[in-house]
Amino acid sequence: MKKFGTIALVSTFLCSCIINFSIIVQAHAQDGKADSARSLHLVTEEYPPLNMSRDGLITGLATELIRLAAHENNIKLKIEMMPWKRAYHIAKNRPTVCIYSTWRTAEREDHFTWIGPLAKDAWSFYAPKDAYIKISSLKDTYRYRVGGIDGWAFTQYLQQNEHPHLDLIAVEDETNARKLQTSRIDLWATGRISGQQIIKDQKISNFEEVFAVREIGLWLACNPQTNPDIIHDLQKTLDKFEQNGTAQKVRATFQFN
Repeated sequence: MKKFGTIALVSTFLCSCIINFSIIVQAHAQDGKADSARSLHLVTEEYPPLNMSRDGLITGLATELIRLAAHENNIKLKIEMMPWKRAYHIAKNRPTVCIYSTWRTAEREDHFTWIGPLAKDAWSFYAPKDAYIKISSLKDTYRYRVGGIDGWAFTQYLQQNEHPHLDLIAVEDETNARKLQTSRIDLWATGRISGQQIIKDQKISNFEEVFAVREIGLWLACNPQTNPDIIHDLQKTLDKFEQNGTAQKVRATFQFN
């Protein structure tokens, strides 16, 4: 994914300086300069356009919203990108670690303290248009090879429902898009946000969403031992961003509606 759409996204991000870029730059500069008692370690994965690596920098809609909120509250951030399964394990087991962008499910609810939501998503299946695949229920997908990401809540849901043909080898969502293009899988199980962004960036015209299991929110999920004052301050600031237009400006920066 790092090779697809880089120039377009970075150009869009830079050209948006008139609405919010100067604040975002200040937020980047703030990383690492706050009191150690006001610090968070964030872990994330490639899930464009919310969290993604571009030219060696971790950016994206969710990343910049969190950075801005941290900057406003003098919170030091350390952000690392890694495969989802590793990131989830770290956030679940280490104090002061948060993971984003995280689907909030009943199974995960008690393991984290939640900040957000950052975006609204859906669990979706994509197929090639010329495959003429029609899906009206989850069971209809059971006769197809489905590519997903190990450790994702969507994938775990499919496993809980005993899906017989899951391919969980890929560690990045873009890999499953390529596997669908080359007929190594029949259906691509992904989040609608990531799926649509990858289709756009890779200029794929032959994919369509054939079924959505459910709509679901994406959140910043923090280890329960995280400083409650930090949790409160970030939530309050993100709520303010939704009310004063800052969140909408950041979304526009990444061409996200």
